[in-house]
Amino acid sequence: MNRPAGTVVPGDAENTFIRAEFPVNYAQFYLHDGNPYRPETPAPGVPADSDAGILRTARGGAFLVTGLAVGNVNLTVSLHHHEPEPLLREYEDVVEASLRIDIPPLHVDSWGDHKSIELPPLPSETDWYRLRYHARDMDRARDLRSKEPIDSFHLQIWPAPHRDVDILQVVSEHARYRVSRLNRQEPG
Repeated sequence: MNRPAGTVVPGDAENTFIRAEFPVNYAQFYLHDGNPYRPETPAPGVPADSDAGILRTARGGAFLVTGLAVGNVNLTVSLHHHEPEPLLREYEDVVEASLRIDIPPLHVDSWGDHKSIELPPLPSETDWYRLRYHARDMDRARDLRSKEPIDSFHLQIWPAPHRDVDILQVVSEHARYRVSRLNRQEPG
């Protein structure tokens, strides 16, 4: 598996930051734990434990939506010992969901597992974590192909008991559409 170099940015004793231009395909990327027998990533159509529109989780993994269809996005992943402040001024869309981890380490993967970043050790040995997914410029990048990043994302991860999904802020049309679909019932 080809592993692009993410830059680990020294934080304080409480935080670790990883920054990378990360490849996406089909406007998505994934987070998963080290369980080799993990179930399918919770993409649309696959059952999810939590669904925040642009972030879906199921035990051991998460499905994250981008605006860009194909190319590179700016991605920051930060690991925290305690709940960090949401970056509401820096990003348009901010949602949260809980994730249960079975086997560390966590990996960020592109579609088809062609590119992967192994994250540093998690800040705690609990099995429940909170994911806060921030997005910026998804409308500007929507459905485009670009080797140069257009949209940017920041994923904050910290130990926390399981909680319901939180939609903290949704500004982009792309995220609003995905969140609005959560409130509709499928005809049946």
